[in-house]
Amino acid sequence: MTRRIIPVALAVLALSGCSQVSALAPVGGDDVSEVRFATIDVLLSSHVEVLEAPTCSLDGDTITCTGTTMDGDAIASTSGTTLNSTLEVTVGGASIFSGTLGSVLDAGAEG
Repeated sequence: MTRRIIPVALAVLALSGCSQVSALAPVGGDDVSEVRFATIDVLLSSHVEVLEAPTCSLDGDTITCTGTTMDGDAIASTSGTTLNSTLEVTVGGASIFSGTLGSVLDAGAEG
């Protein structure tokens, strides 16, 4: 009986590890994650309740992120790939932030 339980337990452990690893956010470093983190920082500082966290993609030198608020409003942000690029964040089409990407990341790092 215990010989049967050990392989099953190992399989469950291995599969749960896979799901946990896939749920981890990137720790930083690439341009797309920096814009995503900055967008989330702006949303949090503006007290926006998020239903779907923004997901971001790179097209040329432009990064765009989209998500949804708890009220169903669209979240959108755009930025270039450098720290001095302008980050624009809108909720429901209304601008809630326009400034440099670097300033948001610096403020987030300072706490």
